[in-house]
Amino acid sequence: MLCILLGFMGYSCNKTTESIGNGLLPEGDLIGVYFTDTVAIECHSTLVDSIITKGMTSILLGSMVDPIMGRTDASIFTQLHISSTNQQFGDQPIIDSVVLQLAYSDYFGDTNTLQTVHVYELADSLVGSQYYYQFDDVAIQPEDLAQGFQFYPRPKTTGMVIGTDTLTQAVLRIPLSNSFGERLVQADTSVYSAPEYFKEYIYGLKICCESVSQDGAICSFYPTSNTITVLQLYYHENPEAESRMRYNYYITSDDVYFNQYLHDYSMGSPEFVSQVVDGNTALGQQQLYLQSMGGVHAIVRFPHLTEWTKPTEHSHILINEAKLILPTSTLIADSSQYATISTLALLNIKENGTSLLPDYLEGTNYYGGSYNTTTRQVVFRISEYLQQLLNGRLYSDGIYLSITGASYNPLRWILAGPTPDEGEALRCEIKYSIVEE
Repeated sequence: MLCILLGFMGYSCNKTTESIGNGLLPEGDLIGVYFTDTVAIECHSTLVDSIITKGMTSILLGSMVDPIMGRTDASIFTQLHISSTNQQFGDQPIIDSVVLQLAYSDYFGDTNTLQTVHVYELADSLVGSQYYYQFDDVAIQPEDLAQGFQFYPRPKTTGMVIGTDTLTQAVLRIPLSNSFGERLVQADTSVYSAPEYFKEYIYGLKICCESVSQDGAICSFYPTSNTITVLQLYYHENPEAESRMRYNYYITSDDVYFNQYLHDYSMGSPEFVSQVVDGNTALGQQQLYLQSMGGVHAIVRFPHLTEWTKPTEHSHILINEAKLILPTSTLIADSSQYATISTLALLNIKENGTSLLPDYLEGTNYYGGSYNTTTRQVVFRISEYLQQLLNGRLYSDGIYLSITGASYNPLRWILAGPTPDEGEALRCEIKYSIVEE
């Protein structure tokens, strides 16, 4: 449910801020408007329990060490899809080479760190009807088809010449063992009669990188860019053949692919480990941590809201506007090599799961959630959320705060808490009126 809701966060409309609350009071009723930014807030960061990583728009690969949040390793599990049926490789096919080519989308971290990649054939099948989470694993065959191939990520380099083709997209090309090519060409002809038969013969691949000891990067790749993300088999049809042939295997939207993320938080800063791993939630009042890839999110609560909203026995609070202000922590200055977030997401914590905040349905122009590079903060309007809490029309055990696209978007962020040592504080700015009954 969490993944489905986060995926739904792209919905928007253009309802203006000024229209919110119009018509709530009879014409001519004049009431005072008050302001507060001292409503008590309790918050802390905690580990993500689970997140679905199957079938995302990007697949992630690499290893990196974040000086604040420790090490993260991203691996890919994927099926392969034949490019044509009834393929014939000749009477005595000779393997020239096998190359796994992945089309870069983006990266996060330090691309000047050498990465060592391993590719294994899966020893068990991937199931189309099954959910796959960030912690899932699949058995593999022992041979490393990539033989520990090493590379520096080059996600911005274009113009690579492959044969007679000049690529306009940056790619990572991983040479694989010719023994794997032999498996591909020696299959019975029935294996190539339909994609599902091929997937029973070759279950798929696991692509992973060795853990780095410092720096490193997580790279994003387009999984279903069939003209560029491709397994290329180069061969001759027989020893006497002069022309070299090529056959491609793709990843398509019909195939199963997912990411596995492994985190070693023991390598993080003492403050991060104490709050997120050891559960010292009081530290969230100074700093909050967010990490995608099934990593870390934050929980924000307003523990004394109902006490604040009892001005007199015969009156109640009407919230005109409530803004949740999320400033960047001063710790961010120590890690400028990491990309800036684009948007954050909020979800209401219910008794049995999560739901969108009611303010979200007013559209992004009103709701907010985007990072402002000038103020270095994210602002959400949560007026209706707080109003429904006050009126007893909404159950909430707080709100989840996370990075948008957390299953496939390699990012992290550090926010100031309500009582940081320095800089702006996380706060809720509320404009309200006291309405007599």
